[in-house]
Amino acid sequence: MSTNRKVKEQNEKPSFGLLLGTGIAFVLIGSFLLIARMANLEVRLYSYRYLVWSFIGGFLLFFSIVKARRKTIMFSGIFLILTGMLFFAIDTGFIPFTLESLWPVVVIIGGLSLFVSGVCIHKGVKSSLVIPSFALVLLGGCCLLFSLNIITEPFLQLASRWWPLVLIAAGLFLVVLFFIRNTNKIELDDVEDDFNDLDDAR
Repeated sequence: MSTNRKVKEQNEKPSFGLLLGTGIAFVLIGSFLLIARMANLEVRLYSYRYLVWSFIGGFLLFFSIVKARRKTIMFSGIFLILTGMLFFAIDTGFIPFTLESLWPVVVIIGGLSLFVSGVCIHKGVKSSLVIPSFALVLLGGCCLLFSLNIITEPFLQLASRWWPLVLIAAGLFLVVLFFIRNTNKIELDDVEDDFNDLDDAR
């Protein structure tokens, strides 16, 4: 029996599903209660609507792990969980910023959710997912600097001066990705060369 089949059969057991579902529920409830207790402002009842938001995400995450191993479902689950917590923290005053200032964080969460779901489903790093994930995180991070007024210079003026940095960052990212993807191949080539050297010595 293959390892993948064993894992699939284990995931389909009711005890495994109950364990995973209970764990996700405890993490979500505990996180929301912790934010609520540490918030400086009084928590309004309607703020807990984001708890429902995150629980929908938790159900999608649970379903993607136990039943349908699909990237879109896992991405949606992770994204809803994290954005629900973010909106709840903003609404309760735990994070002292408005959504107008922190909207780029949603873009960053989208990039991270895409990366994590891709790694979990494909059991490895794929360039077709890493590149858009990296682009979303980079875009969200740059927009966050402007939305929080960390950079006060006008965007067009700044971009006209520093746009070559985009090429440098993209080039470095592609070089690192090349070495990551070829690490195993290089190791295998080294092993084959060692065996060839032994054959030549004989």
